[in-house]
Amino acid sequence: MAEETDQPLDATAANAPTDGDAVKDRPAEEQEKFESDFALKMVDTLVAINEQQISSYELPNRFFTKDELACFGHFTKSVPISPIPVIYPETGFLLFQGVPVPKSVNFTVSSLEEIEHILLTNLSEDMKILQLSDLGSDMINAYQMATQIYNDRLEKIRTSYFANVKNAKSQVMEISAAVVCGFVIILTLVSLT
Repeated sequence: MAEETDQPLDATAANAPTDGDAVKDRPAEEQEKFESDFALKMVDTLVAINEQQISSYELPNRFFTKDELACFGHFTKSVPISPIPVIYPETGFLLFQGVPVPKSVNFTVSSLEEIEHILLTNLSEDMKILQLSDLGSDMINAYQMATQIYNDRLEKIRTSYFANVKNAKSQVMEISAAVVCGFVIILTLVSLT
């Protein structure tokens, strides 16, 4: 009889995970999927804000827990500001087209400060002082994945931009050489007559 009183009345209540146990109780595959999905969500959200597809005021609706908001805040602090420099005119000139700098990864200080302000207004005081290491292992893993995904995406965009600039510069050189050759031919013909 004494053993029966130590047991909870509801068997499901005894097996229900607490918030701290949620990460531990997930199967490994489900945990990896959660981390990778959350990492992609952070990257896509940051890029969408920079491309002005969504407003920074929508952040609290995109992340469901305070840990997710705090992790996203740490992620935004890790991205480089204006990693792709303008090395070619963005607007057209003479007969040539410009090459616009990709805006999806070129953040300004003001845009990142706006995101940080929104996050701080939605986090409690104890969450504001959290370091990345204070978050759960799932958040730390998602942060590391998001950083890797973002850096890979940044490198692809940078490579594409530099290739477009190289093509534009070669077009300028080819057209300039054709104009100079044409001018020399005209001068030669005029001097022969």
